[in-house]
Amino acid sequence: MLILTLARKYRDEPRPRHGLLRTREFLMKDLYTFDATPQQAMETYTLARKAYDAFFDELRIPYIVAEADSGSIGGNLSHEYHIPSSSGEDTVISCGSCTYAANEELAKTQSTMSEHRRSDGDFVPYRSWFGVSKDRTQLFEIILPRHVGFEAAAVSENREAQANPYLVKQLYPHVDLSIEHALSIFIDRWKDISPSKEGQKLASSSRPRLVRIYDYRIPISSMDHHQNSTGGGHLLQELSNNVDLEIFVDRSSLDLARIQEGDGCPKCGSKSIRLQPAVELGHTFYLGDRYSRPFDAKFINPTAQQIGQTSLVTPAEESKLRQDDKDKSWFQMGCHGIGISRIIGAVADALADRQGLLWPRVMAPFEAAILANEDHQAAAESVWDVLTQYEPGFDPVDAILDDRDRGLGWKLKDADLIGFPVVIILGSTYSKEGVCEVSIRRLGSREKIATKNLREYIARKLTVI
Repeated sequence: MLILTLARKYRDEPRPRHGLLRTREFLMKDLYTFDATPQQAMETYTLARKAYDAFFDELRIPYIVAEADSGSIGGNLSHEYHIPSSSGEDTVISCGSCTYAANEELAKTQSTMSEHRRSDGDFVPYRSWFGVSKDRTQLFEIILPRHVGFEAAAVSENREAQANPYLVKQLYPHVDLSIEHALSIFIDRWKDISPSKEGQKLASSSRPRLVRIYDYRIPISSMDHHQNSTGGGHLLQELSNNVDLEIFVDRSSLDLARIQEGDGCPKCGSKSIRLQPAVELGHTFYLGDRYSRPFDAKFINPTAQQIGQTSLVTPAEESKLRQDDKDKSWFQMGCHGIGISRIIGAVADALADRQGLLWPRVMAPFEAAILANEDHQAAAESVWDVLTQYEPGFDPVDAILDDRDRGLGWKLKDADLIGFPVVIILGSTYSKEGVCEVSIRRLGSREKIATKNLREYIARKLTVI
């Protein structure tokens, strides 16, 4: 079962900005899918993704399909559709040598971890990143080397490591990544707790807890050195003296460094990783029984239906059978959404240049604009007739004739601001040579085309813009 909706939605957006990118009212296309089995649900998910691919291909925009974290919506499989943009709030990691692409929350470095953490070795200078739980009772400390190795263009060097907080989120879902100064907030939460009296301790559920997670590059000898110190400077030391701070060490062998530009690709290994700001245009989720199970949304499975159709079962027995939970199954669900109004703002922002907007053909108000000076208005009308009439083998061009009482230079600037895919100019070149100039800014082309060849030329160009 498929349920398709196209409707206006509203949200209490605390910071509407960027024009149509983030607004309190927006137009959304949603698809909700309900299948009988996980296999059928995955087939439906694949079909939905193919439809999304076809849709964005038709727009002819530089979109990226990235593996994504399902977040609070749930499920264990999702993909995001992004358009690279300097105004984007997301970061997409992609490889220039293969098809790998993932959002920042899911991307991981190309791991070179050994099977076991080294027990000894030279002391490794380390740095810490702090996060805090949503209830402010736990402080998370990521300890990773101050510098990690980096190779690119046959040059090896060390660069400052950055922690990957999203990995902590996967391990400890209750960490609050929206907090920037986690250590200070945690200390402020507990600094006014009275010192524990001898023989008295806070209940285990009320005690503050420090969880330390070590990068696999930190050898055990350096871990021991760090654990003998409090970490976090004198403020955390003072707090540990004031309250009964429980310290837990996560000894998992993990790569805690955030992937960076030029790192090795987790898929093909090439040093072609790129980080791009991007705007999310669409998202697909495979939910399984994430919502059907808590809502007890079930259907009668096909086996029960077939039994009900046989003459061996009486109506009363059939009714009882249909009420029996063992003959019912939870729906396998999926949800898929495209932000229709967001696409308009994102494409306008991503494709515009200094001259103005630059719409793809399927989004433009018209496919072509015809501009002429006052001496060639009659010829411009003839060009419009040629382009818009039906002719075997050619679809009519959706063209507009600018017949406003303005100079040709003003019309040209206005056409660039609006962003017509094709602009046909009847000016000085038409006066001298009897041919039109056809400007296609998105292709960076400006060519002289005879009127009799205009229809074929524009039809060919419209297939690629």
